[in-house]
Amino acid sequence: MHHYFIVEKTFEHMIECFCPDGAHEDSIEIKKADIIEVTNDRQYMSDNGWYIKVFLNNYWHFHIALEDLEKYFTQGMIVSLVDLELKINHLNYLIDQSLSKGDKFSFLQSTKRLKESKYLKLNLESYLSREAENLFMS
Repeated sequence: MHHYFIVEKTFEHMIECFCPDGAHEDSIEIKKADIIEVTNDRQYMSDNGWYIKVFLNNYWHFHIALEDLEKYFTQGMIVSLVDLELKINHLNYLIDQSLSKGDKFSFLQSTKRLKESKYLKLNLESYLSREAENLFMS
């Protein structure tokens, strides 16, 4: 089963090369709203631990250290659909609270974050819908 995440904050990732000379190492900028598909293709490198094959925007693929993937997730750089739904619920609650208190600053801040979260959720849902359709058609 594949897992899907959407990038909430742009970040740079160093793609490791396991060649003896490491000539293929490079960094990639993973941008906000990019989709990361985590596959079941895993490899254990005795010196470096577990690596998982991921697809970026259903186009580019590379192996990423499980440790890095966990770090990006725990730091809120990537989020799942469930995370986005929970965040949207919480932001709606904050908006209701700021309206009842008359807190204009908090209201504007929360509505901005709500719009961004809904945009990311819509992008991820659209991507998942296309993936399901492609799977169904093949």
